[in-house]
Amino acid sequence: MHVVIFAGGSYRPGKALFSVLARADLIIAADSGAATALQYGFTPAFVVGDLDSLDPQLTQQLRQSGSEVLQAPIEKDETDTELAVQLAIEKGATEITLLGALGGQRFDHAIANILLLAGFPTPPIRVIDGPTTCWLLRAPGRTAINEHIGDLLSLFPLTADARGIYTQGLYYPLQGGTLYFGKPRGISNVLTEQHAEVSLEEGMLLVIHTCVHEA
Repeated sequence: MHVVIFAGGSYRPGKALFSVLARADLIIAADSGAATALQYGFTPAFVVGDLDSLDPQLTQQLRQSGSEVLQAPIEKDETDTELAVQLAIEKGATEITLLGALGGQRFDHAIANILLLAGFPTPPIRVIDGPTTCWLLRAPGRTAINEHIGDLLSLFPLTADARGIYTQGLYYPLQGGTLYFGKPRGISNVLTEQHAEVSLEEGMLLVIHTCVHEA
């Protein structure tokens, strides 16, 4: 089951965003993400969070429209988006897409949402922001990118180092290479083929694909 989560950050529309919304099986909103979901024409099945950023009248409107509102205490350990991810897993998600997880007024929330990718081993979680999609590759593992020649692909280790990196279809190849945390050597690679692959033997890699045709 594909669950789409509307978070409270900024939104840049694009082909990827509309594509995931078209195949969503369940929509969950994290706090003020509910307002954005309505703007895109979707009433979330669940709204979760402390509701500190959601207008009370809108909250009432959501309830009347059939949304189940799950209010959490303001003083809590989890972010609203993390609560939404937990709820998605409880509801049987096999795939999660986060929208509005980046940008906005809170840079710390953007960092927190990226780190959520490492906090949940399953199901796979993707973040979409305009022409950019990012996800986590865990070792040992492999990921494929089937898009356009000239697109950008960046790889960032989310562990002390990521070892045994092999790539195919990229301008700057890696054959058993290592990327080190804090050294952004994996930024702005370029697809030379429509099909590219990245494999990893040790660690975790944040994979960021940007479609230049939408950038």
